[in-house]
Amino acid sequence: TDRYPEERWIADWQMLARRYRGNAAVIGADLHNEPHGTASWGSGELHSDWRLAAERAGNAILAINPDWLIVVEGVETYRGDSYWWGGNLKGAQEFPVRLNVASRLVYSAHDYGPDVYNQRWFLDPSFPANLPGLWDAHWGYVARGDYAPVLMGEFGGRSVGNDREGLWQRQLLSYLRDNALSYVHWALNPNSGDTGGLLDDDWAAVNLEKQMLLQ
Repeated sequence: TDRYPEERWIADWQMLARRYRGNAAVIGADLHNEPHGTASWGSGELHSDWRLAAERAGNAILAINPDWLIVVEGVETYRGDSYWWGGNLKGAQEFPVRLNVASRLVYSAHDYGPDVYNQRWFLDPSFPANLPGLWDAHWGYVARGDYAPVLMGEFGGRSVGNDREGLWQRQLLSYLRDNALSYVHWALNPNSGDTGGLLDDDWAAVNLEKQMLLQ
């Protein structure tokens, strides 16, 4: 936007790349949280093609700090197929992100359950058996096809039981385990409205059911 142009976004990342260069505790950059709406992938349009923007920012970072991983989330919609914000990596096969340093690209997806939004696939009569195929199509294929590593950058929910939310969350953990995918769980803090946290509402006790699931 005019208020926050791409040049400033890239310059801010370059500043961080310089600041944390050589710091072993900082391993990479997740370039932008949940591209969605008009964000496209592979369209070639300067104002909307997230894949091209990720290349510009990623390569600018790597020119300063070649050790960092460059984490690129998906978009919401690709060729008419809508998914979670940041979760749709369908375009990565035909239009991969091209970085100037090898082995630095990590794709990332976000995935949530029906308590966040009751997507159409949660209403499918075959649920939850339909979920692995859904994940394969939108982001899992990237890792299974050895295009690049995939990080499940966000997922979480209040329930791990036998309701629809719990069934989704347990099925997803099984999928991540079976495909040896790394993940970041949302969230630690209990006041995340849609998902709760790993801590109970007293901010002290650990939710043991969630902890056991993640183990």
